[in-house]
Amino acid sequence: MNTRTRTDSRRGRTITREAERVARRERFRLVLARADRGGLAPEDSAQLRADVEAEVAEADNHRRSAGGQQAAAMRLHNRIDAAEQCITETEADRDAHAERLATAAKLAGALGDYLPGDGWHLAETIRRLCEGEITPEQALDDTAH
Repeated sequence: MNTRTRTDSRRGRTITREAERVARRERFRLVLARADRGGLAPEDSAQLRADVEAEVAEADNHRRSAGGQQAAAMRLHNRIDAAEQCITETEADRDAHAERLATAAKLAGALGDYLPGDGWHLAETIRRLCEGEITPEQALDDTAH
């Protein structure tokens, strides 16, 4: 069985960083215990400084990364909100056009019921309806005989 830690994979790098962090914290505890007893050696001071600087650098790196991730998440959230608003507006437009189209189809089907001279009026009403100049209700009122 291979117990070697793979450092070329993300999981392996994570495990390695975690092991380094645990070792630094154990050294902190040891040096702090020596400091409590009043017996810090010069090499303990150097090790303490190195470990503290490593912890501070790692914390700063994680803080920057978290800030960037929060900003990216906020941008994505704003894009989703804009997309949902666009979908709502598009659905409203679709519904309005569907009503106009249904009325235009109803009027176009009624062309055979009108006298030949009235066809132009009905066609003009359908055009105005389709271009949004009048509402479906106005078109039906305009063509009622």
